[in-house]
Amino acid sequence: MKYTVLGSGSCVPDPKKNSSGGLLEAGGVLILVDCGPGVLHAIPRSGYDYTQIDAVCLTHLHLDHVNDFGALLFATNHDPECKREKELVVLAPIGFSQFYKNLKQLYAGTIEPSFDVIIHEMGNGEFDYGDIQIQTLQTFHTDNSIGFRFTYHDKVVCISGDTGYNENIVTLCKNADLAVLECSFPQKQESSIHLNPKLISKILSKAYVNEVVLTHLYPHTEDFPIIELIVQDYDGEITIAKVGKTYYT
Repeated sequence: MKYTVLGSGSCVPDPKKNSSGGLLEAGGVLILVDCGPGVLHAIPRSGYDYTQIDAVCLTHLHLDHVNDFGALLFATNHDPECKREKELVVLAPIGFSQFYKNLKQLYAGTIEPSFDVIIHEMGNGEFDYGDIQIQTLQTFHTDNSIGFRFTYHDKVVCISGDTGYNENIVTLCKNADLAVLECSFPQKQESSIHLNPKLISKILSKAYVNEVVLTHLYPHTEDFPIIELIVQDYDGEITIAKVGKTYYT
């Protein structure tokens, strides 16, 4: 599997980052995981064709994770080079169907696609897309937020979305080859709905992850030694997500 970072920031504007998003590629399938502001335009800059996305997986419905979903549909409608006919599968938290209905009403038909959008609302569950097994568990960032675990043959990628510490995140990350974990805040800033280095270390002490990518950093967080704090208790690979960087499993 390949995971390419399209956005690694938060809701706060950052000159170096888009908001949350990434592309997972496995077995000829292209999955967009979250699509915050700036993510749509990062897709071609990362060497991909946005019209070829097979599925969209959304962790929750905050704007910094879903804003470009409408932009994606708008682009497919108005791009003269886009001839998309295949359906778009969307795995999203409970409540997304109503969100999508409201979005289409808000934009008065301009994002109504010419292809089918197949929505699967997920809580704690499983879904197979081709040869990719997808597991979702609630993360409690919002009432219905979810994290994703993707398994393709013997490789596993976990994407936390926004979350505080909870056992579901440990379960999703268990023995993963790659875990993309939010690290919103520095060590001294604690939250029940976001992670910091101390809480990430706690997850990794139980989950045995091979490689970690830190994402969803608020602008001030990188002023602190977040990696140095985590590696005191973790001996795997760990990096801060950069837009355009691809990770392989």
